[in-house]
Amino acid sequence: MIRWRAGFSSVLAVAVSLLLVAPADVGAQAAASMAQHAGKIANLIPSVNLTRAGQQTAAELQMPVMWEDTVATGHLARARVQLDDGSVLNVGSDSSLRVTKHDAAAQQTELELEYGRVRSNAVKQTKPGANFQIRTPTGVAGVVGTDFFLSFENYVTRLIVFEGRVRFCNLAGVCVEVGQGQMSSIRSDEAPDAPVPAPLDLAVNATKDTLINPGSNLGVAAHAGALAGHGFLVGTLIAVGIAVPTGLVVGLSRTPGCGCTTIKTPGSSGTAAK
Repeated sequence: MIRWRAGFSSVLAVAVSLLLVAPADVGAQAAASMAQHAGKIANLIPSVNLTRAGQQTAAELQMPVMWEDTVATGHLARARVQLDDGSVLNVGSDSSLRVTKHDAAAQQTELELEYGRVRSNAVKQTKPGANFQIRTPTGVAGVVGTDFFLSFENYVTRLIVFEGRVRFCNLAGVCVEVGQGQMSSIRSDEAPDAPVPAPLDLAVNATKDTLINPGSNLGVAAHAGALAGHGFLVGTLIAVGIAVPTGLVVGLSRTPGCGCTTIKTPGSSGTAAK
């Protein structure tokens, strides 16, 4: 009897202790959860999964995305993640993207593309020490307000810049600066290739591979001013069948001998599109 009473008293003491500390723990967990909010699933083409704390669930529209969450897409699937600072991540099919960190107030964003393809439209970074970067197993792309495509396949990281500039580095810290309309690649642990003009077919495929809703995906109307005069971008839009805003394209003409279309924009001499 004495032994039973002693055991009961111990259990009762533990239970009372848990009741006393539980409200504080629940509050702390809720606060931590709020602090780690990164964004939401804004659009998707199934099947898309979200993994959090080792638990995988089917992603749904408006589902919150937290720090350390991984968004993974199946074959032919796509996902759009809208971050809290307004940046947009379009994840292509057969891809896995982890949101390591996203502090919208401090403009600190760290992402990991474990494999596959992603197109990022990052808001302009204005805060002191602002940082927006995407890592792959072989490289790092750091941006300051830009639109770019990044892929990691067959141990090759490929970057195509649609707007702005990207600092593209391997894991040893060897970097190149890649500008609008250019591309670069990192193979295994080698240094990044010197930036070169991105072939239109690669730009078209990069756009197609991450499209969900063409109109809102590229924000064509909102970026009309930025696109004006950049035939590379206009050619990409036309090649994938996206309407270009009135006044952006001055004229189109077939070029004999090359089987291509010359796209003329304000302030440009024209660029050829297949």
